[in-house]
Amino acid sequence: MSNQTQELPRELQDALNRGLLKRLPITFLPVTRQQLHDWEYLFPYERKSILRLLLHVAKLSPDESAALFREIVQLEEKMGVRSWQFSTDQQTIQNASLLARSPYFREWRSAVQRVFDAADRDAETEKAGAPAGNRCVLLILPRCLPLEGAKVWQRWQGIGRPVSLDMSLSRESSGAAEMLFSKDETRDGRTLLSRSGPNTTLADRWILDAGQGLVDCVLRWNTAENNTPSAVLLSHKRLELCRQKFSHEMNTMRKDLADADAVFDRLRKTEISPWCPPEVSSEPVVREFVRSVYLSGNGALLFGNSFVEWGASEALRRARPSFLAAQFGVRSRPKPFTSVAVFENQDEINPLPAVDDLPGSALDAQVLALYVWLAASRYDEYQHNAVCLCLAESLSQAYVIASPEFALWKEAEPVSLGRLRVIVSDWIA
Repeated sequence: MSNQTQELPRELQDALNRGLLKRLPITFLPVTRQQLHDWEYLFPYERKSILRLLLHVAKLSPDESAALFREIVQLEEKMGVRSWQFSTDQQTIQNASLLARSPYFREWRSAVQRVFDAADRDAETEKAGAPAGNRCVLLILPRCLPLEGAKVWQRWQGIGRPVSLDMSLSRESSGAAEMLFSKDETRDGRTLLSRSGPNTTLADRWILDAGQGLVDCVLRWNTAENNTPSAVLLSHKRLELCRQKFSHEMNTMRKDLADADAVFDRLRKTEISPWCPPEVSSEPVVREFVRSVYLSGNGALLFGNSFVEWGASEALRRARPSFLAAQFGVRSRPKPFTSVAVFENQDEINPLPAVDDLPGSALDAQVLALYVWLAASRYDEYQHNAVCLCLAESLSQAYVIASPEFALWKEAEPVSLGRLRVIVSDWIA
């Protein structure tokens, strides 16, 4: 950790030098030490969160910090954590398994949340002066997915309502989503990815693509303007080499937790930049985000829609972006005599040509799009001043969840894509 601690904020480093970590319960140490070690690979929101907690503990007296963690320490004693083979240096599969199997796991999770809540309350004065800002989650069900107009929004249970869109111009282009990300020449070239202030960072804008068309479109625009990407750009297709390498390594895993941790530890340390496209390899924090998604996301290595849903959920948890766009897509049918459970490359195992599963992909996308919004709505930042737009291209509709002041409610339907782009751009600007 010596190389990383030089980059920690001085106030935090001083507290660590005074033995701050000795005040933490055993179950707090793996994640805390890993975050401190990987400080340069954390998003701004993550840094603020861990900094808020540790500085809160640092200013408490020994008796006060003991009281803060008393419930967690008592639960650790009941669980028998000290008798476990529990790593205190980094989070491991074995750690997670041991905790999850304990009958006290839910109580422990609740107690951990109460500690973070206490640190948040302590920081309320500082947070009160910061503007909340508007946020938008854009979910895209592309035209190729067969959707049933009578059923497509039923799972949303009336939390929003559909709005009709004029998609006539998109019929001549690659898709409605790409039109939304094009420039508005009448408004100083503003796009959905235009930065809204001097404190805006790369992590404030995200695009996740189950294919690559949307990311390719944004990259073409950036190249034309000689700019670097103004958002985190993640394409399942463009990450194909990286996925193949990860899958190959995971297929060496034997069926025990110790070996799984050894394989995962090797993948944590492997230099993956040569496996990644330029927009990922050039941004260390994005590269390490992709690594963590592949090491933790169920199905993210295999299916584009799973990658989009899990990646978006992790981006919302770790970065709290102002704008996130998630475009779903089409997956192939699993081939006979292959197994997705062990990360096999089906095209190598079975020479039969891949066949698109359009109905299955449409069902996946509809369910996973809702999951992304439910993941966002767990966080305070998206419970107020946040808009969700789920765009169904084949139906010329968007399902909208927004407060009454959102300008789209005042528009006559069908709403043009150009007008929708202006409304969303203004909202997040």
